[in-house]
Amino acid sequence: MQQYFVDAKLNVGDEYRLDDEILFHLKKVLRKRNGYNMRLVANGHLYLGELFDDTAKIQKELFEDRELPYDLVLAMALIKNDRFEWAVQKATELGVKRIIPLMTERTQIKDHSQAKRLLRYKKIAKEAAEQSFRLMVPLIDDFKRLEDIETLHFDNKLVAYEREEQHLLSDDLKNDTIVIIGPEGGFSDDEYRRLIENGFVSISLGKRILRAETAAVCALSIIARGME
Repeated sequence: MQQYFVDAKLNVGDEYRLDDEILFHLKKVLRKRNGYNMRLVANGHLYLGELFDDTAKIQKELFEDRELPYDLVLAMALIKNDRFEWAVQKATELGVKRIIPLMTERTQIKDHSQAKRLLRYKKIAKEAAEQSFRLMVPLIDDFKRLEDIETLHFDNKLVAYEREEQHLLSDDLKNDTIVIIGPEGGFSDDEYRRLIENGFVSISLGKRILRAETAAVCALSIIARGME
């Protein structure tokens, strides 16, 4: 069953006019016909809708609990675009509430490309949230720098560090958590020092050196499993 996010207030019994993008996907891509049932999410509420011409007849409200019980935030240094997009998709599937693209000393992405990239990231997050039957789309922040997030308040503030040897990431994390993933080449010594001084805890993801996008998925998988 396909799911779509809609910007509307729905009630059981309504006939909701589907937008052109949804109709194209249903009728041209999926080749669905009248009578097809779909999931519609409106303002965090889930409804079952039945396709009828260009509308969805709202049959009933559904009640599901698919979100993590605590806020999980990924702050990730910008990397090559296809790899960052892949990380956005997987982070969304794993339940993050917010994704913060980071500009660091070793980031090679230029700031002037921000608007176009953010539109793309938001589209990917929305599609991944629909695919994974989430009831919310993660917030994608504007590009940030480390000084913008160093003093954010979270119960757990973690930074994945390739030279950390003692503190292996635990799956017993509760409460709101932010995890920071660095760029290709890692954080500079000064960046790492500032993060530690601002309350971030250095964690290891194992003995092997992981690519940034792999590290993000590894860390989020462990944390999300512990939260559920």
